[in-house]
Amino acid sequence: MKTQAYVLAEKDAPFKLEEVELAEPEVNEVLVKITACGLCHTDLGIQNGGLPSPYPNVAGHEGSGKVLKVGSAVTRVKEGDSVLLSFAHCLDCGPCKIGYPAACEQFGAVNFGRQRNAQIGSKPGIKGAKGEEMCVPPALLSLSEFCQRLRTLCDNSFGAFFGQSAFAQHAVVVETSVVKVPSDADLVMLAPLGCGLQTGAGAVLNFLKPPKESSISIIGVGAVGCAALFAAVYLGIKTIVVVDLVDKRLELAKSFGATHTFNAKDPEIVKKIKALTPYNMGTEYSVECTGNKAAIMTAWEALANRGHLVSCGTPGPGNPLPFGIFENLLASKVHLILLRPARRAKDEVDLPNRAQTYTGLTEGASNPPESQHVQLYNEGHFPVDKISKTFAMDKLDDACHAMHTGETIKPIIVFNP
Repeated sequence: MKTQAYVLAEKDAPFKLEEVELAEPEVNEVLVKITACGLCHTDLGIQNGGLPSPYPNVAGHEGSGKVLKVGSAVTRVKEGDSVLLSFAHCLDCGPCKIGYPAACEQFGAVNFGRQRNAQIGSKPGIKGAKGEEMCVPPALLSLSEFCQRLRTLCDNSFGAFFGQSAFAQHAVVVETSVVKVPSDADLVMLAPLGCGLQTGAGAVLNFLKPPKESSISIIGVGAVGCAALFAAVYLGIKTIVVVDLVDKRLELAKSFGATHTFNAKDPEIVKKIKALTPYNMGTEYSVECTGNKAAIMTAWEALANRGHLVSCGTPGPGNPLPFGIFENLLASKVHLILLRPARRAKDEVDLPNRAQTYTGLTEGASNPPESQHVQLYNEGHFPVDKISKTFAMDKLDDACHAMHTGETIKPIIVFNP
C-alpha cells in the first residue's frame, strides 16, 4: 500500500515527507494506522549521525494508532485495537524468557539491524505472504522482510527504525512492538510512552524502586527526566532533588512535586545536594537523563556511599565513563605513613571505601505489554499533557525546532487525528 512517511535520505539531510510503498504484513507483523508519534532526541541522532544508521531511513519510535491488519500468527492484538508502539524484542533469549525484554540479546538486530538472522533460533516450515518457505526465529516469524517493510517508490529499500519507523501515516511492525491499550485511550498524549517516558519512569518504578524515606536526584528535566520525576512523586519519595540548566524547567519540576531544585551551573551544587541528606552523605539514588559527561559527574559526586546511579542518557558511541575506577569511584581520603630508607614521609592517597553502583539502563527495564504507565496517566499521576505540544503532520521541522530551543519538552506529531 502507498502511504506518507518522513524519509531521511542521508546524514544531515532534512526530514522529507514522501509517498512510500509499505509492504504487506508478514505472519507475525501488524499493520498500524499511526495516530501520533512523539519526537525523541534519538530521532535527531539519526538525522545528525550521532546514532550511526544506514540511509535512507524513516525515524520515529514513539508511535500510537489503530490496528488495520494482523499476520496469521499474531495473538496479542486484532483488527481495530488501539495500540502503543514500543521497542521490538525476540521473546526467545534468556532475558526475554524471564520477563526482561529491555535486555533482549537480539535488541540491536531486531530494532536497528535492518536484516534478519535466520540462524538464531530458526524454525523452518513457515509460509511467507507469497507462499514461500521461510526459516525464521520462532518468536519473530515475520523477519523475512524486516529490512524491507518500507520502500520508496524509486525502490530504495530501508527497514523499520527501533521496531517502528512511526514518522508515517502507517507502519508495519513486529508483534512484540505492539502494546494493546483500552479503546478510549488518548492515543495522542500516550504516544511518547513508547520510549522516552517509559525510560525515565521505568528507571524509578521498575529498576531502582526507592523506598519512601529515601532520597533521589534527577539530572535533566527533559521528557525522560520529567517521567522519572512523575514516578518519584508517585512513590512519595521523601527527598526529590532535580537539576537542570533552565530555570523555567526547574520551576516546572517544583510544580510537579520536586522537593528541591538546583541550576547545574551552581559551582557548589554537589555540596548543596549533600547538605539535604542525612550526615551530608548524598542522595541514595540518582537518575541521569542527559548523557552529558558533566551531568553524569554531578550525579556521581552527589551520590551517597553505597548509592546507585542509573544513566538513561548516553554521550554517544566511543565515549568512556567520565570517572576513573580508582580516582573517583573509590575516593576516601586517608593519610598513610610510608616507610622509606633513612626517613618517613607522609603522603595523601586514595583508598577504596565507597561501594557505589553505576548502571546504564535501556528503556527503563520496561516490559512493554504492562499498562502501568497508562493507568498512572488516567489517574492523574503522569501529566504528559503538561510537557507536550502537538504538531500537524506537515510541521515536523517546527517540532524539531521547538525541541532544539527548549520551547517544548515533548513534541508530538499527529499523523491521523
